[in-house]
Amino acid sequence: MAVVDVIFQCCVLGSGDFIGFLCINRIVMRRDKKIKRSAGALATIIGLLASSFMPVMGQDLVATSSISGSSSVFVFRKTTTQKRFTSTAKVTKTKTQRTETSKRIRTQYSAQASAKPHRERSTVVAPTELPSNIKTMSKTEAARLLSGVGEYYLDRNDLEDSIAAFRDASNLDPRNVKAKFGLSDALATKASGLADKDHGAAAKNFYLESLKYNPKNAEALFGLGDIYSDQDQNKEAIASYEKALAADPGLTEIYDPLGTLYYQNGDIAKADQLLTKALVAAPNSANTQLLVGSIRLAQNRNADALTAFQKAKSLDPNSAEAANGLGDVYTRMDRTKDAVNEYRRAVQLKANYLEAWRSLGAAYLEQENYNDAINAYQQAFRLKNDDADTAEGLADAQRLAGKYNDAAGSYRLAQLFMSRSNAYSKDQQADVSSKLGYVIGRQCEINLKNYVRCEWPSAISALEKAAQLSGTPADNANLGWAYYNAAMEDTYAKRTAEAKAKTELARAALEKAVAANPSFIEGPLLNLGMVRTDLGDYAGAVSALTRAVQKQPKWAFAWNELGIAYRKQDKYSDAVEQFKKAVDVDPNLASAWYNMGESAIRSNDMSTARKAYQKLIKMGQKNFAGQLELMSRGAVKK
Repeated sequence: MAVVDVIFQCCVLGSGDFIGFLCINRIVMRRDKKIKRSAGALATIIGLLASSFMPVMGQDLVATSSISGSSSVFVFRKTTTQKRFTSTAKVTKTKTQRTETSKRIRTQYSAQASAKPHRERSTVVAPTELPSNIKTMSKTEAARLLSGVGEYYLDRNDLEDSIAAFRDASNLDPRNVKAKFGLSDALATKASGLADKDHGAAAKNFYLESLKYNPKNAEALFGLGDIYSDQDQNKEAIASYEKALAADPGLTEIYDPLGTLYYQNGDIAKADQLLTKALVAAPNSANTQLLVGSIRLAQNRNADALTAFQKAKSLDPNSAEAANGLGDVYTRMDRTKDAVNEYRRAVQLKANYLEAWRSLGAAYLEQENYNDAINAYQQAFRLKNDDADTAEGLADAQRLAGKYNDAAGSYRLAQLFMSRSNAYSKDQQADVSSKLGYVIGRQCEINLKNYVRCEWPSAISALEKAAQLSGTPADNANLGWAYYNAAMEDTYAKRTAEAKAKTELARAALEKAVAANPSFIEGPLLNLGMVRTDLGDYAGAVSALTRAVQKQPKWAFAWNELGIAYRKQDKYSDAVEQFKKAVDVDPNLASAWYNMGESAIRSNDMSTARKAYQKLIKMGQKNFAGQLELMSRGAVKK
């Protein structure tokens, strides 16, 4: 009785996320004393066992190669490519833009006050006109005169003297409303001057004091709103702006910043209402058009968003934000080439535009332009080197470019940055850990070719973390995948006990994944079938692999594995049928042709064996064909 064995060797074909693991696949070989197999001959055989590359199609499933030459399947938790960019960056204003908006509001406020005073003023009194006996006058009369002096100084923008005069008047006669309101105006004007000089803290104090004397002082209310907005206190800023509008409904310039804040807070309907009013008031405001475009994008009204961003671009051709907005719309419309052009324009106009660089990277990924994607993400990373999204995007680009070591480093950074923030869910963190485990495994194939040690323990650690964070069927399936491949390395290195232990762990993880009955069940089923074969559970292997090929009948390597499981049970005819299905799917799968011929000879089906022999000759697989010829001559008996 001859001993059936498996060649343990690795050959890698393919590119991108798909591994041509089928180059050797699992080949049933005979071992017999009558056949001499020198190291050189074996190397020649291995070199000739290359079959066509076949990606695993389906829901985020990728065939990967193990040291045994078998095709295991990795399950991507989300997608094998970078997520499509949808405008996620909050629309914000730069400090310059906010200052310009504040000036427009104050200009409008002043113009309206000139046309129709917003308060009743005291009669102006020049300081030189004050009577000499003012100190002995009644407090009411003295307060009236000092209030007039306050108006005098206020008209001349002498704010310190104005505030002092109004304050004295207010203290003398707390019932003098004109003095209180005058003091409120003087304090608000002083605060606005401080705000223009970027002295926000001091300005805030004067605005708050101004409101003590007149709670409806519109200038103080919208000025305080500006301060809160600068400090990212959106709730307080919205409240101040709303009070300013209530106090002076004619301040239509407030619609713009207030609409922006509502948009940032996720109240799209309110933002839409305000910015629609802003457009009526100022249809040629590039900034308002930008905000309207952002809202339309959030509402999935892509055509309207495109119109708004194009209008913003025409009003301000140097607006990087308009270019970035157009890029977002074109991405939504699947016009990736146009999106790339706009994102490139955005970063040309503003070299430190983080969101545009990151979006450009995602758009290049959409075009499968991985090297340019890497460059774009690296530019973004230079601008913010602790950003988890940028690190993950860079890692995805490096992974898809086949730069697995680089990708591993970037995924580790993404892990670190996510762990420092409450903004990322456990599922998001698990996804990064899962992809980290994958690229470590992919690098292993390259290492094997260069006789460099694999890092399967690191891959297992990353996938264990993914399972701990989320524990989805995909996480358990991939943990089983890593244990299986690590076991193959142990087997190749003759670490039998370690291999057995890891194979058992692989089975436990894969059976847990299969029990959950996920939509991608064919992936863990295939892996489980191979694990069961290696553990000697051939009937269990047949059961798992049969379910796998029922769901994925185009997986030639799965049919080949099913044939091997039957062959291990000496069910040669059944094995032949599975190998036939494998070559029907992939006529260039040399391992399946050899396995079919070998099993056919053992079942005395010489017609099928001859067909396999002739196909191998035609494919240039002379060593395989020679092995079958020796078997057919009776060199090996059942």
